[in-house]
Amino acid sequence: MKSAVHDRKSLFASLAFIIAVIAILVSLTAYSGVFPPASVVESYSMEHSDKWQYGLIDEGTVVMVKKVSSVNDITTYVKGREINYSTYGEFGNVILYHNSALGVVTIHRAMFYLYWNGTSPEIRGYHGQPYIHIYGDSILLDNIGYAHRNLIVNVSGYTGDSGFITVGDHNLACLPEDSGYYNKTYNAYYASDQNIWGIRPVNLTDIVGKAYGYIPWIGLIKLNILRMEGKWPREYYTHVPEYSYDGLFLSIIAFLAVIFFPYRKAYTKIKG
Repeated sequence: MKSAVHDRKSLFASLAFIIAVIAILVSLTAYSGVFPPASVVESYSMEHSDKWQYGLIDEGTVVMVKKVSSVNDITTYVKGREINYSTYGEFGNVILYHNSALGVVTIHRAMFYLYWNGTSPEIRGYHGQPYIHIYGDSILLDNIGYAHRNLIVNVSGYTGDSGFITVGDHNLACLPEDSGYYNKTYNAYYASDQNIWGIRPVNLTDIVGKAYGYIPWIGLIKLNILRMEGKWPREYYTHVPEYSYDGLFLSIIAFLAVIFFPYRKAYTKIKG
């Protein structure tokens, strides 16, 4: 009889746990407006260091995604720098969008929103900020990112095509001077996705959503499964920041401890 009662309680506890997990997933999906409501970061294009750092996007990070319905839902780098709003170690929002050049969803920072006055490029939110310069078809932003580099964007091929100009934090910081992406005249780098891959400025139809939260390390489980299947390139898995796997293993141990901790015995002992 005692065993049957214990089994029933265990069943109820298991059901309660499953229901709680489902409720959390449903709530996250309802809030985010997209499914799945999260995405695993597979590359190192947003990293700021070769060591894991709190609050940044590294390989294996699970990023929570929220749907956007207008350009006003996204705070660009330009706007973020003005109001001192930052996410993941830099001004502005990080967005996820369908990258037509690679055929994947890319997660990069929205630097500014480009629109056109006839054939002249304009930046939404520009009102004479000294770090922004427009030279014909080239737009220069001074002192950008954790490496404090200058970003130059050539928009000559996008006349009349409005949208967000996007950049990977790591890409801007690490392009070499001897590459074709360096402009010696302005000491600046063509690090935008639009100049690297030749894709159009990102508009609302391309955007999956914006990142609003994250869980570190856990995505490494999925990525290493993909690695065994040959779907996670060596170029990526050799760049996982130091201490990431330490964090993952400690997280797994903590999770298992929470699940298998003998709560009943502990309660009985404390009560006794």
